[in-house]
Amino acid sequence: MSTSEQEHDVRRRPDPPPPGRHHVVVGYDGSDGSVRALAWAGEEAERLGAPLRVVVCVDWHPVASPEAAGALLAPPDLRRLGEQLADQALTRLRGDHSGLEVGSAVHDWAAAVPALLEESAAARLVVLGSRGHGAFADLMLGSTSAQVAVHAHCPVVVVRPPDASEAPAATGRGVVVGADSSPAACRALVFALRAAAARGSEVTAVRAWQPPSLWGSTQHGPAHAQLVALERAQADLLAQVVADARQTVPDVVVHERVVRDHPATALLEAARGAELLVVGTRGSGGFRGLLLGSVSRAVIHHAHGPVAVVHSED
Repeated sequence: MSTSEQEHDVRRRPDPPPPGRHHVVVGYDGSDGSVRALAWAGEEAERLGAPLRVVVCVDWHPVASPEAAGALLAPPDLRRLGEQLADQALTRLRGDHSGLEVGSAVHDWAAAVPALLEESAAARLVVLGSRGHGAFADLMLGSTSAQVAVHAHCPVVVVRPPDASEAPAATGRGVVVGADSSPAACRALVFALRAAAARGSEVTAVRAWQPPSLWGSTQHGPAHAQLVALERAQADLLAQVVADARQTVPDVVVHERVVRDHPATALLEAARGAELLVVGTRGSGGFRGLLLGSVSRAVIHHAHGPVAVVHSED
């Protein structure tokens, strides 16, 4: 049996997460992106009065090079590496949030996606950075982000870096959410209302729509009167979904905004300086499975702040 196989056989499972789906999970690997995610998760857990569980996933892939003539490098002590990273994260959290209940879980010899999905089954929220090392590297561009965001058993927040050109005074303008009548968007709206309530802020619910490019037998859009009627119908739909959501979270101010534009463009524009942008994993329209479609990819790639992804069923 090879050294790596022996190491894998003695891998120690982390302690199970606490029951009840009350805690927040944050993925940490020491990268700048995961440091941002750790800071955001600490603030959010404190805001919610929830315990925070730092999850470190460390895996090893043999590296070959021309100099090594195909020889495999000896595997590192992944358990020790993971525990060092976890201790680093806990030290940061205890320094910034002395009253926060924190713990850690080290998944050694473990790929990030299955470990994070397993952790999400018991969590109320999973927080990830937009880029990391190793298993978390290029999170927003690779399969890790798509699989975790689509298949997690709870909402996922991806902490994007802020826009360096944006003035600090422009930040903190409440929570923005994409709103339509689909089940996932309705859940996203309730999530946004709760997030705003915890922050003492307001919600901007954005209903983006585009008129049909073909109208009858011509290549023109609808006439002005018809366009006004369509826009009024969109506003009525938005008002109804907001009213339904406010039955669950009644004490939050909601600004309803109907925008005649591509949904991704409308959401990104509305979310400039916002504390949080919330989207559902499924929407009504041409793309089913929002995270695999153009809207979510644009939002996740280009938002300058945290993006929460809420599933149709958690």
